[in-house]
Amino acid sequence: MKIYHGKNNRSGIRDFNRRRYGNPLFKKNAYRSRSHDFGSIKRWAVVITLSVAFCVLLWYLFWSDTFQINNIKIEGASAETEVTLQEMLQQNLKKRRWLIFPQTSIFLYNTNDVALDINKVFYFDQFEIHKKIPHTVLVSVREKTIAVTLYTANEFFALDESGFVIRNLTKRERIALNDLPEGLEIAEIGELGAESVKVADIDGNTSEPSTEEKKRNSNSLPLIIDRSKVETKYKPGEEVLSANIIKTILEASERLPDITNSGISWFSFESAADTIEVALKDGWHIFLTTMIPFETQSDRLGLVLKEKISGRRSDLEYIDLRYDERIFFRFKESLD
Repeated sequence: MKIYHGKNNRSGIRDFNRRRYGNPLFKKNAYRSRSHDFGSIKRWAVVITLSVAFCVLLWYLFWSDTFQINNIKIEGASAETEVTLQEMLQQNLKKRRWLIFPQTSIFLYNTNDVALDINKVFYFDQFEIHKKIPHTVLVSVREKTIAVTLYTANEFFALDESGFVIRNLTKRERIALNDLPEGLEIAEIGELGAESVKVADIDGNTSEPSTEEKKRNSNSLPLIIDRSKVETKYKPGEEVLSANIIKTILEASERLPDITNSGISWFSFESAADTIEVALKDGWHIFLTTMIPFETQSDRLGLVLKEKISGRRSDLEYIDLRYDERIFFRFKESLD
């Protein structure tokens, strides 16, 4: 049975066979509205609580002292290398991740970026960097052995026995170099405008050097001056000189002081002429080549000093050992 309430009330048809009817005495819609409002408040409360908890967690992990890096340990490095590494790692701590988060947090410290920066400055046999929660960054290195030092393109480098760049010399190492060639003064690598003097030159109590002291080389490692005009900028891990050149220079550094009774000030090399020049502390020079075994050249040097030079070593300008059949030598006053 259907009852119609007027012509225009097409939606007002009521079916009495339906099981459920609305009761005007119960304000069901109002109840639903209150339930909906309470549910919204509850959801917002959960969102706010989670947001606050998330912010607190971020602060705890990235800004609180609990996980801040305050200990950098370096193992296996020399004193000079350790100083440089410490400076680089401390500078890296000042950077930020994504412009917001501090790298001082152990969780945000990017060891891969640090490794890339360090490998641009050093050439190690082995290098590892690890983070140890909560406060420590551990760097472990095995350095290559420095065989010689090289001055080229206005920079000083440490090279291994194969002629590869290990790293730049530190300021302290550069200033410690002695008996540099004319025109390459300590002031150029020290403070601007500075001058230097040897203690022995101004100390009146300094005794005359002994024979052994005269035979001692000026620098603990051979210093090589690159005479080429190429202004190449070398990086750690790049080959600058061949292993054969380094081998000849190391042999000369060890043997020549005994043969000449004079220590070595420095070496220079010209790749185009395949010439190694040796500057002795006594003021004269020796020219060597890598094309003839050093043993042969050293034997010839001993012979010419004994047979031709004798007591006139102080007058020598140079001895040239680069040729197979002849040995050339020159005195400061005349050409013999």
